[in-house]
Amino acid sequence: MRYSFTEKTSHRQQETAYMLYMIIGSYFHRCSCRSKALEENLFLHYKEMPVKRQEEKEWQIIRVSEGVLGECLASMAQMNAEVFISKTDEMYVLRFYTSFEDIVVTVDDKGRYDISLVEDEMVA
Repeated sequence: MRYSFTEKTSHRQQETAYMLYMIIGSYFHRCSCRSKALEENLFLHYKEMPVKRQEEKEWQIIRVSEGVLGECLASMAQMNAEVFISKTDEMYVLRFYTSFEDIVVTVDDKGRYDISLVEDEMVA
């Protein structure tokens, strides 16, 4: 009988992507994800995390996201958003589409993320 040893993989990227989706999405009046299958996949990785690590990471994401989006949070609470999640070049990209500004979040394979606010060119 042959055994194959596989390297234990880290799901930090998927866990972080789900937490960012969940936290930033909660700032909107309503937020929906276009890819339910991908959303469910990310959720399952998140649920496997130890609760203590979930809480620590969530508080860190809240601090960072409120720092970046601080001025927009009141108006975001009035808006609806649609989220597109994709994976390209070892990065997860979460794009929150609104009528005025989009929020783009990237998550690398180590779970590091970047949150940016992009003004819609059609409105400007």
